[in-house]
Amino acid sequence: MGQLDNQPDNGENREQQAADLLQSMTESIEGIETLRHSLMTQFTQEIEQLQQQKAQLSEEIKTLHDQRQQHLTQPPALTSEIAPAFANQLQDLLSQQLQQLAQSSERLSVDQTVGNHQQTIQELVASLDDTLRTTFRTLQQDINSYHSSMSQQLSQMYSLQEQAEVILETLVTRLKAEIPPPSTSEPRSQIPPATANHLSLPPPDQDGSSSSPHRGEIVTSAPQSSVPVVPPTKLQKRPQKQSTGKQRVGLVLVLLSLLAIAFENVFVNIIFNATAIAGFPVGAWLPSPYGGFWMPTLGNSLLVLWSRMLVVVPMAAILSRGFYRGVWRDIQQVLQSRNWGLFGTLVCSGFFLFLSKVLLYWALGIIAPGVAVIIFFIYPIVLLLLSDRFNRWSHFIPFAMVIAGFVLTTLPSGSGELSSFGVTLASGAAIAFALHLMLMQKLAKQLHPMPILLLNLAIVLIFSALGVMISFPASWGVVFAPSLSLNLVISGLVLGGVTLISYVFNTMGIARSGAASASVLGATLPILTALLAGILIQSPLTVPQVVGMVLVTSGVAALNIVR
Repeated sequence: MGQLDNQPDNGENREQQAADLLQSMTESIEGIETLRHSLMTQFTQEIEQLQQQKAQLSEEIKTLHDQRQQHLTQPPALTSEIAPAFANQLQDLLSQQLQQLAQSSERLSVDQTVGNHQQTIQELVASLDDTLRTTFRTLQQDINSYHSSMSQQLSQMYSLQEQAEVILETLVTRLKAEIPPPSTSEPRSQIPPATANHLSLPPPDQDGSSSSPHRGEIVTSAPQSSVPVVPPTKLQKRPQKQSTGKQRVGLVLVLLSLLAIAFENVFVNIIFNATAIAGFPVGAWLPSPYGGFWMPTLGNSLLVLWSRMLVVVPMAAILSRGFYRGVWRDIQQVLQSRNWGLFGTLVCSGFFLFLSKVLLYWALGIIAPGVAVIIFFIYPIVLLLLSDRFNRWSHFIPFAMVIAGFVLTTLPSGSGELSSFGVTLASGAAIAFALHLMLMQKLAKQLHPMPILLLNLAIVLIFSALGVMISFPASWGVVFAPSLSLNLVISGLVLGGVTLISYVFNTMGIARSGAASASVLGATLPILTALLAGILIQSPLTVPQVVGMVLVTSGVAALNIVR
C-alpha cells in the first residue's frame, strides 16, 4: 500500500521539474531574443553610420574627380602637399572604423549562438573592404594622373627654356654685332644703348621646313640693362669682316638650297616629258615607252611623291637630331598628350603639304617648270589674304606686282596657248601651300619647327602611300610597267637626295646669313628654276612670261622686306 501511495508524489515532482525546465528555457529564449534585438539595433546603427560615411566618401571622390578634370589643363601647385595630408587623414579615419568593426566582431565571437550574425558582419566587412580598396585605387590613379600632368608641364617648360636661351643668345649676339665700336678717346660710359632688334623668320620652303631653327616671327626690343657693356678693347677685337664673311657664306648656302629645289622641279618635268638634257635625248640613256618615264597623271604624281618620301622621311629623322636634340622628346610628348586639337591641326597641315606637292608635280608634268613655279609663287599673296593682314598700303604694291606677273605669265603666247589645266593645278598647289603655312604658324606657337617638319613629312608619306593604292580612272590612275621599277628607284633617290640637300643648306644658311637676307634671296626661286630649265631641257620663256617672272619675284621680295 505504501508503494502505491508514493506514485502520485513522483508524478507531481516530474511535472514540477518539467515546468521549471520549460520556464528556464523560456527565460533563455527571451534572453537570446533580447540579445539578438540589441545586437540588431547596434548593427543597424553601425550600418547606417557606414552608409553615411560611404556617401561622404562618394561625395569626396566626386569632388576629387571634378578637381582632377579641372586640373588636367592647369595642375594645382599644392597638389603634392594636399594629397599626402588627405591620404593620411583618410587612412586614420578608415583605421578607426576598422578597429571599431574589429572590436564589434570580437564581442560577437564570445557568444557562439550568434554565428550566423557574425558571418553576415564578415560579409559586410568584406564588402566595405572591397569598396575601400576601389576608393584607394581610384585615388592612386588620380594622384598618378596629377603627377604625369605635372611632369609633362615641367618638360614643356624645360623645352621652352631651352628655346628661350637660344633666342636670347642669338639676340645678344646680334646686338653686340650692331653696337658700333667707339674710338679709343671716348670714355666707356659713352657707348650708345642698343636699339630695338627685329628678328623675322621668312616663310618655309616648298616642303614646309622653316628657314630658321626658331619658330614664328620674333620681334623683341632689348632694354639697355639687358645688354652687357663691353669694353672698347673687346669691341675693337671683333672686326666687321668676320660677320660679313659669315653672312656671305650663309647666302651662298641659301642659294645652293634654292638651286637644289629648282633642280627638283626640273627633274620632275623630265620624269613626265621626254626631252633633251643638255643636248642628249632621254631615250638614248633611259628609254621609256610613254615618252618620259611616266605620263603626267594624278596616280603617277602620287607614285613619284611616294618614292621621294621613302627617302626623305628616314634620312630627315636621322639628321633632325643634329639640328635639334629634343626632337624625339617633343614628338613623344605630342603623341602622349592626347590633344586632339593639336593632332587635327598637324594632320591638316600635313595633308595640305601633301596636296600642294601632288598638284605641283602634276602641273610640272603638263607645263614648263619655270611657268609652274612662277604661278606657284602666288602663295605669299594667298597667305596674306587668308591671314587677314592686308590692311596697309605697303602690302598693295607687292600684291599688284604679283597679280600682274601672274596674268602676264598665263597669257596666251605666239608659240601656243598655255594649258589651262596646268595653270589650275599650279594655282591649287599655291593655295594648298598657303593653307599649310597658315597652320604651320599656328603650330609654331606650341612646338619647335623640327618636330612639326618630321610629323608633316610622315603624314605626307602616309597620304601618298594611301593615294597610290586608290583606284583612279584610267586617264588619272597609275600607269606603271614592271620594267620601269629601276626608274622609280632612281627617281626617288634623286628627288629625296636633292630635297635633303636643300633642307640642310637652307638651315645652315639661315643660321649664318640671317632670316631677312635669306627671305629676300628666296624670292629668286622662279628665276633660278627658269634658268636651270633653259640650260638643261631647253625650255625658254616668252617675253611676257619673263616680265611676269620679274614682277612676281620683285613682288615677293618686296613683301618679305615689308614683313
